[in-house]
Amino acid sequence: MIRILMLVLSFVIAFAAQAQKPKEKTLLWKIEGKNINAPSFLFGTYHMLCPEDFNIPDTVKTLITNSKQIFFEIDLDDPQLTAKMMKGIKMKEGKKLKDFFSESDYDSIAGLFKKITGMSINAFETYKPFLLVSMLYPKMMNCATIAFEKELEKIAKNNHLEVKGLETIEDQLNVFDKIPYNVQAEAVKKTLFGLEEGKEQMKKMVEMYKSKDIRAMQASINSDTDLGNYDKVLLSNRNKNWIAVIEKEITATPTFIAVGAGHLAGKKGVIYLLRKNGYKVTPVMY
Repeated sequence: MIRILMLVLSFVIAFAAQAQKPKEKTLLWKIEGKNINAPSFLFGTYHMLCPEDFNIPDTVKTLITNSKQIFFEIDLDDPQLTAKMMKGIKMKEGKKLKDFFSESDYDSIAGLFKKITGMSINAFETYKPFLLVSMLYPKMMNCATIAFEKELEKIAKNNHLEVKGLETIEDQLNVFDKIPYNVQAEAVKKTLFGLEEGKEQMKKMVEMYKSKDIRAMQASINSDTDLGNYDKVLLSNRNKNWIAVIEKEITATPTFIAVGAGHLAGKKGVIYLLRKNGYKVTPVMY
């Protein structure tokens, strides 16, 4: 179930004056200023990566070790996480995936899903459709993926750091109720029948991440024809909600914050919003 959860987190990234937009190519940022006694750090992740693309820089390991707590998008250490996820994973009003397609289209989709994943789509037909899209990501990446946040969590636990979340799993799953189910269903169809194109897009996004180009990642997300119209619910509103949590925590405790890199850049990104609120956010080159 944790694997499905990390795929959910991955969904946004793949598609993810004083207050300046960040220009530097780095995934790591120092937060200082206002009432902060000791700096905190912000790091952009790519939720799922192939082993050959995965790397935790030594600088990041050291900063986590020297922090007092670590924040992810959600609390990965919550013992009720799986139960909470199962409560929010299904579409409302008893909707099923087949409700959004003709019988022939649905049969084609079901057949292709089975061929690609080896699983029957019937087991997931009540799930919010974007979750089915995320389940195709390992096939697009063509590898046994590594969950970036789970590896960071291991470092945190080995150093006895408290693990917390900027939002709840309920918050995150509710996002997918704000995007019409028929739009999500079409994304399932498009992804299934355009898997090779999806592989190329995924490869390009991973290369952007490896080059630490968060501005290019943000521009790619905004230009996506499927997700661009829903930037507000997928990214902007969530970023805004996180700022109050971040401010409270970094004022009290040196904190390491790890979120999807798609949340960092742009005028609605976490870096800009923190700068707008009077914090000094500077790049850490590594």
